[in-house]
Amino acid sequence: MVDAIIRLTVLAVLALALANVVHATLVFARIARHLARRPSAGIALWLPVFGSLADVRAWLGEWRAVLGSADPTLVALRLDARLVISRHIHLTLLSHTWAIALTAVAPHLA
Repeated sequence: MVDAIIRLTVLAVLALALANVVHATLVFARIARHLARRPSAGIALWLPVFGSLADVRAWLGEWRAVLGSADPTLVALRLDARLVISRHIHLTLLSHTWAIALTAVAPHLA
């Protein structure tokens, strides 16, 4: 019985993780497509070359400006990205909690 519960739990977690990976890929593709339309988002934004600490700060500042804008498309993309991250954290915590509960119960069932 416990083995069946563990197998079903693993299958459910893997299915949800796969759905989360697909959603994260779609969000990343949408961000990349949206940034490709912007004139300021060149190859240096995606593949930076750092010569000094000032270059790193400038690159991070560019990303903050891009992702922190009030553009409705980017606001929706940020919301989707937060959903993906929160879903992943929830799934991780839920699966670990379930595994701990089954470990505590399993020795008593055998």
